[in-house]
Amino acid sequence: MYARLLLICLAGGWITPAVLGEKSGILVVSLGGVDAYLETVQGIREQVPDAEVMDAQQEGPLRARLHTEPPSLAIAVGSDAAALLDRVAPPQLATLKSVLLETDVEHPGSQRGPASAITVEMDPSALLAELRRLFPDKTHLGVIRGPLQTEEYIRNIEQAAHRLGFTLEVRNCAEARELVKVFLEFQSTDFVWCLPNPQLYNSATLKPLLIASVTRRMPLIGFSLQFVEAGALFGGAPDFREVGRQTGRVALRLLRHEAVPPRIEARAFRFAYNQRVARLIGVKAAAADRPAAQLDIIR
Repeated sequence: MYARLLLICLAGGWITPAVLGEKSGILVVSLGGVDAYLETVQGIREQVPDAEVMDAQQEGPLRARLHTEPPSLAIAVGSDAAALLDRVAPPQLATLKSVLLETDVEHPGSQRGPASAITVEMDPSALLAELRRLFPDKTHLGVIRGPLQTEEYIRNIEQAAHRLGFTLEVRNCAEARELVKVFLEFQSTDFVWCLPNPQLYNSATLKPLLIASVTRRMPLIGFSLQFVEAGALFGGAPDFREVGRQTGRVALRLLRHEAVPPRIEARAFRFAYNQRVARLIGVKAAAADRPAAQLDIIR
């Protein structure tokens, strides 16, 4: 799921002992070894230092924990963890799911007790505005659309591109083995934007795609900071530490039995620019004067 590329986090806000006793009663379920998940959990623990964390790959111990000593609130980190909670948690358990795509969220809260979901779909206007700031003279943008991108999602990108003066060329890619072929079909675009899609991007497809990008001198826009580090020219992703803090605050409200929207959008993002790739491809960005907290420059 997309959560393996990005992250889903659920957490709680700061709870005083007077509210919940010595423990917060929050259980965070996350896949281990994923940087985005680790950052999100760190953000959660800034709000709830004693939150318990369990690995989503340990289904047996998790199931036992949920049924023998259920927490006050369960938090899923990533869509895989969210699906696991849906499968094994008691129906009455309050849950929070975070860093989800809109396609991961159909009817939050419909299957169990009080629940909410935090989505991290990046507003295309935010990424395109930063792209335009860094490369004001480059306005022809290619987009690789995968199976997860809906018509509405593409319309939002088209509308944002039109407002910011970009010319857009969208090509569909149905499966991973077609990825490089579809990329090579773009002939005169200034950039090719890879929209997040785990069905297309994996360890087997990324390397040949990045090689093709440098060979064709056609830069890629990636959907994660790791993608940019690997060889995309530019990209954006959620600020997972801040998403964790946001999720913690939402969890606090749930634990206080406050009304919480069933779906909440995260609005904290980071961008990255790879100077090494820029030199290889021969593309020069305008002065990267945005504060380092918002734009990471990979030298």
